[in-house]
Amino acid sequence: MTFMSAINRILRPASKRSGIEAGGGGRRWQGTPMLGTPQQAALGARGPAKARAAALYLNTAYGNRIVEAWTSAMIGRGYQARSQHPAPGIRRRLNDDFEAMANPILTPLARALVRDGEAFLQVVTEDDGGLRLKLIPADQVDPALTRELGGGARIVAGIEYDAADRVVAFHVLREAPGAPFSTFGETVRVPAADMIHTFDLLFPGQVRGLSWLSPVLLKLRDRDEASDALLMQLKTASLITGFVRDPEGGAAGFDDGASGAQVNVSLEPGAMRILPPGADVTFSQPGQGLAQAVEFLRAQDREIAAGVGLTFEALTGDLGEANYSSARVGLLEFRRRAEMMQKNLIEAQVLRPLWRRWIDTQALAGTIRADGADLADYRHVRFVGPGWAWVDPRNEIEAEIAAIGAGLKSREEVVAGRGRDIDDLDEELARDASRAGEGATA
Repeated sequence: MTFMSAINRILRPASKRSGIEAGGGGRRWQGTPMLGTPQQAALGARGPAKARAAALYLNTAYGNRIVEAWTSAMIGRGYQARSQHPAPGIRRRLNDDFEAMANPILTPLARALVRDGEAFLQVVTEDDGGLRLKLIPADQVDPALTRELGGGARIVAGIEYDAADRVVAFHVLREAPGAPFSTFGETVRVPAADMIHTFDLLFPGQVRGLSWLSPVLLKLRDRDEASDALLMQLKTASLITGFVRDPEGGAAGFDDGASGAQVNVSLEPGAMRILPPGADVTFSQPGQGLAQAVEFLRAQDREIAAGVGLTFEALTGDLGEANYSSARVGLLEFRRRAEMMQKNLIEAQVLRPLWRRWIDTQALAGTIRADGADLADYRHVRFVGPGWAWVDPRNEIEAEIAAIGAGLKSREEVVAGRGRDIDDLDEELARDASRAGEGATA
């Protein structure tokens, strides 16, 4: 068999591939993980992933940075409620009261959402008709409680569904696991109307959330250990060790000092030492390969950043290789994803249900007198998320002004993008104009 015929024989199977490789077999696919039932796999991995993410959040710099970066991106300085009630005085009162109630809980809620993969907010009605928000640890909604209730109803990981797959209740342990005097196994059934459950749905039919750190948990652990190993290597490199060798296998003229023949070979600045005949000195070099190791760690940092949806600069704080264009492109991509999470998780799953429950509770308590169309006016609301800082304020402001002038954006949209309420801004501008007019008159 000639050399070329052998090569053609090896390549022939590759040239005749058919079908979809992703569903094929062969040695290249051996050991590849598969998720036949991702809903069950996510539910089974939830507990270990949550516990590992909590440990890495508290014990590693990057684990903490991932959680805090996503929390600040989604929540920032808080959300502004913009009631659409026709009466200005009522709008202002509703906005202020709701923001005072909701904004303090949003930061720990978002932190739990990223770190644990889900957040539970219990809405408690006080005797005076007011609402109290209570953040529930994820494991307090009993993940071990799963059983059939009959007629198509069931409880899955502490969440109760009816026959139509609607969430009707949550089964909550009286005390959080690990709390003093906690009693495990005894749960309280909390109606779904009194609980807000938010998580990022990865697969249809998923019941509980999965930590956002899950794609990088193992790599984060390995990266932290590698960093510690390099630190120990640097410490070792600062300890220069010398080895004196005698080709004849003797002591190279050194002894215990009893005969006075001991030679001083200690290292001192500017010192010159004479060794006995035949002695040879070599030194250890423990610091070799550090430069390559540092570059490898930077590559690992990029993988970790990609796995959690952050830019390399946002994860590491290293801006040495960033310029205006690259920083802007990276930030725009990150902002699109963050705005998606703001809209679909914080606003849709938390703020809007909470506003509706708050308005209905006030109507039942008589705090607001509304029914029918009037109640619809109270329920109508918009939310303004936190704004974004500019990379280049001058160029971006000029671009926004041009977009408003061309009719591509409204002034309200631009103001909302900065995290401001246009009504508040207009009032401030009116006050400034009034003060300027009074100063000119004086």
